[in-house]
Amino acid sequence: MSLDEAITISKRGKKELRTLVSRGRFALVEYRDPVTKERTEDKYKLVLLHDDGRIQEFFLVKTKTEGRSLLLEPKEKKGAELKVWNPVSGEVEDMFPEGGSQQK
Repeated sequence: MSLDEAITISKRGKKELRTLVSRGRFALVEYRDPVTKERTEDKYKLVLLHDDGRIQEFFLVKTKTEGRSLLLEPKEKKGAELKVWNPVSGEVEDMFPEGGSQQK
């Protein structure tokens, strides 16, 4: 492959090389009422599990502008050990069931 395949043009017209920083897996979590199972807030938590075991956490919060969201780092990071409810199976399970890292 040619390096040209990874070059993009910025909004300012400048050439930029798209560079891989990390790969891994992710979990996207929403918040629901435990009784009604209805969504309680219009936010999500995005948890990234990098191939090297690092964990990054962010909240995705929609803004008033259509199609825009803010990515916020939480003050308190919970890590990959969080349990989540799976609406497909109806069961509580590990966020990363295949042995996610214990790092925070």
